[in-house]
This record gives sequence, C-alpha cells and structure tokens, in this order.
Amino acid sequence: MSTAPRQVVWFLCLCTTICGACSSNGARSNGAPANSGGTSNAGGEPGFSGTTSAGGTSSAFVGGTTSRGSATIVAGGPRWVGRVIATDPNAAQFAWQGAGLVATVKGASIAVKLRSEPSPNNSSTNVFFQPVVDGQPGTRFAVPSGADQTVILASGLTDTEHSVELYRETEGTYGKSTFLGFASGSVVGAPSASGRYIEVVGDSISAGYGNLGSEPHPNWTATPACHWTAENSSWYATYAAAAGRALNAEVSTVARSGWGMYRDRDGSLANVLSSVYEHALGTDDTVAWTYAPKASLVVVNLGTNDWNNGDPGVSYETAYVSFISTVRRHYPDAWIFLTIGSMLGDPALSQVKTHLANVVAQVTASTNDTRLVTFDMGTQDLGSDGSVPTGCDWHPNVADHLRMAGILQAQISSKLGW
Repeated sequence: MSTAPRQVVWFLCLCTTICGACSSNGARSNGAPANSGGTSNAGGEPGFSGTTSAGGTSSAFVGGTTSRGSATIVAGGPRWVGRVIATDPNAAQFAWQGAGLVATVKGASIAVKLRSEPSPNNSSTNVFFQPVVDGQPGTRFAVPSGADQTVILASGLTDTEHSVELYRETEGTYGKSTFLGFASGSVVGAPSASGRYIEVVGDSISAGYGNLGSEPHPNWTATPACHWTAENSSWYATYAAAAGRALNAEVSTVARSGWGMYRDRDGSLANVLSSVYEHALGTDDTVAWTYAPKASLVVVNLGTNDWNNGDPGVSYETAYVSFISTVRRHYPDAWIFLTIGSMLGDPALSQVKTHLANVVAQVTASTNDTRLVTFDMGTQDLGSDGSVPTGCDWHPNVADHLRMAGILQAQISSKLGW
C-alpha cells in the first residue's frame, strides 16, 4: 500500500451565518432580489439505513500509528481523510467537515463506534456523519454528545470485503469527534488513494449550511423561514464534495459560518479564517495541523461576510494578500483560485470581483507568482420575485451546490488536467 504524499486541493469560502439578515449591499435580504443563477430544487441520495445504540465494543486497528496531525495511512487499517489526529489509531480525533476515513472491511454487517464532545464555546449539539458503503451513500446519522455510540452502517451484506467511507458532516465549531474503531466487520486495509485530495476551507456555504432545507421567499420574504440545524446541513451535499466525487478526489473542509477574510458578518476583525486556518481540530482546539499532504490547488472564496456591512475597501485586499502568503508558505507549488459566489448580487458582487483582480495583480507584481487565477461561481436563482426556494436562511440548496460544483470542476480540469 503506497504511503506517498497525496495531492491536496484547498477551497476557501466564508459566508453569513444567517443571510436573511444580510444588508442590501448585494447580499440576500428581504426586498433584495438576486441576479439569476442556478436552479433551486433540493435533492438527496438513497442509501443504507443507519441505527444507533449506546455502548458496544470496538475492534482494534492493526498496525502502527501515524504522526500527530498527519493524514498518513495506518498499516492494515483505514486511510484517514482530511484533518485527523491519529496518534492513537484506536481513538482518532477530528472536527472539521469532511474529515473521516476510508477502509476495506470484511463482514456481512458493518458498524462503527463514535464519540462526540461539545466545544467549550458552543452548547452540545448532534454531530452528523455520512456513511458510504460500496460507493453508495447511506442514511446520515447523528452522534449526540455523551456516551459512546455504536452505529450500524450496513447489514445483510455478503460476507466479503466492502469499501467503507465515513465523513463528519457538522461544522468544526460544534465540538470534536473520536472514531473508536469498527464494532462489527474486520478492517483489512484501505483502497488506494487516487492522488487527488481536495480540502475546502470556508464558511456556511462550504459547510453546507441549511442545504437540505427548502425556503421560498415570495415578495422577498422568507415564508416559511427555515433556519440552521445540524440535521438540515450536509457537507456531503456541498459544491466541493460533489466536485471531488466527480473528479475522483478526496475532499476535506475547514469551514466556519459567518466569518470573512477581513471581518465577520457583524464587523469583528477577530473572527476571520486566518485565525483558525492552522487548527487541526476545529475552531476551538489550537493543536496545529502539519500540512503533511501538499496541496496542488487552493480555492479561496471569501467575501460574502466581509460585505455584510458594505464594501470593506483596501483592507480586504491587504488581508487577502497576507493570507495568500500564508497559503504559499504551506503550499509553495499550489495553484490558488480566488473565487466568489453564490449569495452576493450587485453591487457587492462586482465590488468583490474588482478587489480580487487587484489582489491577483498585487501578488503577481510583487512575487512573480504565476499560479493565481480569479473567477466567480455565479449567483443562485431566486426567480423574479424570490419565490424559487433556496436552502435555509437564503443559502444555496443541493441543486445550487451542484451548479457551483460544475463551475469548479471545469476550472480544476482546465488547470490541473483532472
């Protein structure tokens, strides 16, 4: 089994926590129509049902351990995806969306044991997971804070080897997850990686905020309103996760709702992505990530929250240039895409695009960096009167995430040849 470093693609995006309260600077607000974009009908994927029970025993992984903060493979065990600390492979920890594992498991029934721990800065919440068995997404399930939970991912299978994927769906600001092993089924290794690894660092859009919900806005008023819950928010249904599946690339996400490049949606200069970008285990745990897998592409989509109170001006560009320097320090050879979308309309959208073009010009002039490009992902379609449903709090739903995924796919294929 190869342990060669894998390519990583980074997507960065920050958006509002509740866009129903956005200003009229082009962000969604009551009475603020959007430019036309994609379609808005939500969808889903059928799969295996998951059941949960307290307790259970955990089968031990075979082989050695990985370095702290590393995504290397445990010999004879799962391959960790995303930001996973597996110093103890029998209690691997992770918090960011899309983090999890891929494994080859033998057995007619497959179950895992998981633990959720609440963040000190957020009340207890259910943490959702997405299982995928033999390439088919199963039913999402919740692991509440408290006692360890044993969850059946699939049963009634042939007693042979099966591919198993398991991804955390809930934002990294809602506590930490611990994978305690397989309670049924025997791990015999992991499928080989494709060599394509996408990591999304972002906001509510990238986190999948409310994308399983449906909220119409006749006459630009949400009726009925739909608000965020862990249950209606799916990382697996996000644009980056969808693009990754289409391109045979693994995807991890570092996302925080409501934060921006220069400021958050409430104007705070402290709540910005750069303050948690290097965290291995969510927003509140300061253990540093090693960046051992090297990125081949970084896609930055930051600006929606910065524009909640109007154009932040040159300060946005200054913060962006500084952040690109940080990305370059970790990934000197990566492409960097500067994007925006899909919740802003004009004049904010045009303002962001102008600032992004300025950032590219500044960085190129000062460093001769030729691996920068900017583009936008369009604006979601709300219809002529806002009656076309979106996800919760005006956020993109599954259909609009798929529309954005197509745009990103095309850009990635063009530059990386995937």
